[in-house]
Amino acid sequence: MKKQLLMGVAALCAMGLSAGAWAADAATADEVVVKVKEAAAAVKASADATLSEFDKKDGKWAWKDTYVFALDCTAGTVKAHPSEKVKGIKVTELKDKATGQEFGSALCAAAKKEHGGWVEYMWTKPGTPEGSHHRKVAYILTVGNYQVAAGVYDDKLTAAELEAKSAK
Repeated sequence: MKKQLLMGVAALCAMGLSAGAWAADAATADEVVVKVKEAAAAVKASADATLSEFDKKDGKWAWKDTYVFALDCTAGTVKAHPSEKVKGIKVTELKDKATGQEFGSALCAAAKKEHGGWVEYMWTKPGTPEGSHHRKVAYILTVGNYQVAAGVYDDKLTAAELEAKSAK
């Protein structure tokens, strides 16, 4: 009986530690803003080289459970993305995984704001089964001819909290 109790306690501790480790691997909205601004500066300095780096799943611009991507809203295409399924598609083909609603146009509109903007949609989180959808909020801003973005998986942040982060 004591052995079963000890095994049960050990299992609970292990689950708690793994949940804590997973939480540490989740990007934050603050990190997304910083990374997008860094990426925008890199695009401004050398667009072609930086955009090709956005395509790498394990590159500098992919971290924790998210990544930087780029749109060309004038041409209406996804210019750079670590998923070959997404790279090169029309912006209007970006659709919420739960509702099917198009959100690419909203990304382009948000990028026009002075400090960039945020767009909410449901997306498949890396490392989760295909078909599992999670709330993602993406921060996007315009630099030159491109719109640079990254998102965070979070179901609690409000629009006002997100806007405050991008205005910093």
